[in-house]
Amino acid sequence: MPLIAISSTGLTKQTPATLNVNLLMQKYLITLLLILSVMALGVAQHVDKPNIIVILADDMGYGDLACYGNKKTKTPHIDKLAQGGIRFLDFHSNGAVCSPTRAALLSGKYPQSVGISGVITAKSHRHVGLDLNEVLIPEVLKKRDYKTGIIGKWHLGYDTAYSPVKQGFDIFKGYTSGNVDYISHFDQENNFDWWLNTDKSGEKGYTTDLITEHSISFIEQNKNNPFFLYVAHEAPHAPYQVRESEPERKEGKPVKPVSIDNQAEVYSKMIEIMDEGIGKIMATLEKHAISEKTLVLFISDNGANQVGSNFPFRGFKGQVWEGGHRIPAIASWKGVIKPATSTEQLMTMDIFPTICELTGTTLPRDPDCAGKSFKNVLFDKKLRMEERPLFWNSGNSNAIRKGKWKLVNEKGKYSLFDISNDQGETTDVYQKFPSEADSLRALMESWVKKMSEVPKKS
Repeated sequence: MPLIAISSTGLTKQTPATLNVNLLMQKYLITLLLILSVMALGVAQHVDKPNIIVILADDMGYGDLACYGNKKTKTPHIDKLAQGGIRFLDFHSNGAVCSPTRAALLSGKYPQSVGISGVITAKSHRHVGLDLNEVLIPEVLKKRDYKTGIIGKWHLGYDTAYSPVKQGFDIFKGYTSGNVDYISHFDQENNFDWWLNTDKSGEKGYTTDLITEHSISFIEQNKNNPFFLYVAHEAPHAPYQVRESEPERKEGKPVKPVSIDNQAEVYSKMIEIMDEGIGKIMATLEKHAISEKTLVLFISDNGANQVGSNFPFRGFKGQVWEGGHRIPAIASWKGVIKPATSTEQLMTMDIFPTICELTGTTLPRDPDCAGKSFKNVLFDKKLRMEERPLFWNSGNSNAIRKGKWKLVNEKGKYSLFDISNDQGETTDVYQKFPSEADSLRALMESWVKKMSEVPKKS
């Protein structure tokens, strides 16, 4: 008995054989559409040369952003990055102060292994810097025809011999010191410090706004090329100034920190201005339809000082307690990275090998490259990093973290903490778990001895 089907021309008769063919065609088309949909979702993951933007805040604590629990500071654009990407809960800076973390970020190494164990100060270290023989992120990416730029803070050498443009960056717009006056651009020793490559630039403007403007300009100039952009913000590092502030440092005027009553309020506003600029950078990616080809990483260089918030962790900038080095960290890549939180234990030095793996770039063969790629974590939150010991040093204090255990040596006093149950490092269990303490202590002392053999530059 023939079957009746409705066509565009009216009722038609179909045999069972004809009906089977039509059903097979429908199944084929559905399968094809599913395959195309999956391929469309996965296109960005297989971008041969994705753009990379690393945004680094300065002295901003774990608890300073709304997406990390801050109730006062409004950071809608950074929050949007976190909502659409991965918010890391156990990410750490390699240093508890500025220069070491920046050395680790660019080299993929523990900063102590390249001689940058502390701050390269404007007063005492004006003729030293990161060794030119070190292979940095921009240098390996240039071999893949990337355009490379740093906008903002360098802090790895004051002399033009150590300029970023001598170490793989095509362009440098910003300053070399630990901080500059946001209005006048003079450093802590009252030297004018605002540069275009190796020439001083008399450009005027609020530092955070200038960093945003030049970052946008770099993106627009290189939107048709793969690029690596390092946005090294000054905010919210002191001096505490907003757009309307008067300069604290002027030519010929002795440097004297200005005491303000509303430091916390100004600090919060500085973060909000930075957030505003990040929103403009993201809008620029959308404008030029390159969001799907661009990985954006947002981190801080270390924990906050007493003006900011490292809640819920103990300690501040300059210390090896969690508050000195556990930092907010976000990875965002439209259409590629799915919204998630991650508890993987990661460090700033892991960014270098991750970028290498994402861009198909060969990681330098150097035994001191201690960073580990977390590329797979970006795409599958079920994948885990291999457990490893992580180390910190700041002055006479050291720390090691392995799994849930953290051992702290603060000026000769050893303490052990179970971070899984005591993230605030309040209960010392050194005597309760002597085996774990001894094992970690041996690892840490071996690492400290190895690092002490490297000549210090800072």
